[in-house]
Amino acid sequence: LTISAENVVSQMFPGSQNIPQPDQQSLPLTLREHDVLRELAQGCSNKEIARTLSLSPHTVDGYVKGIYRKLGIRNRSMATIVALQYGILDWRSPSIMSQQYV
Repeated sequence: LTISAENVVSQMFPGSQNIPQPDQQSLPLTLREHDVLRELAQGCSNKEIARTLSLSPHTVDGYVKGIYRKLGIRNRSMATIVALQYGILDWRSPSIMSQQYV
């Protein structure tokens, strides 16, 4: 059984393609926190985020904690939902659509 991200989202949120997304500028995050949130929502570990954004893992830990605090969330799953809701991560993007779960 192969499940694509598009199938999961369309099953969970019928008609979601027609729902306007809130503006990501309305989030109380800095540009760097947006970058970290985008990477985090794509499933990257803190070490991977650090490597991608040329930061230390300790700095990424601080950004992640700040993001959680500012958004009132507790984990990466919740962060992913926020990233999707605010258009920081587009579930229709090629990188997300190509992920398949068996």
